[in-house]
Amino acid sequence: MSARHYVLFPDVTNAQRLYDILKAGGIKCTFAPTPREADKCCGVCVLFQDGNDREAIEKFISENGINILRFYDGESGDPQRMKFC
Repeated sequence: MSARHYVLFPDVTNAQRLYDILKAGGIKCTFAPTPREADKCCGVCVLFQDGNDREAIEKFISENGINILRFYDGESGDPQRMKFC
């Protein structure tokens, strides 16, 4: 199994803002349900493909005042469960 990289958020508004910025910046990402092992609450997160993009993502977050809970790296499981679109 390979690692999956997530950004967790306190709300959908911040998730949508970061998703739009990452897409415009050419970073491959998608919305996904928050992994159960990452957070007990149901929610949405941004799943990004390449762990090497984390530094660029942190910069986008800082420059745009986006509120996140944290980054989370976990093992991939069922690929269809972790992807909305």
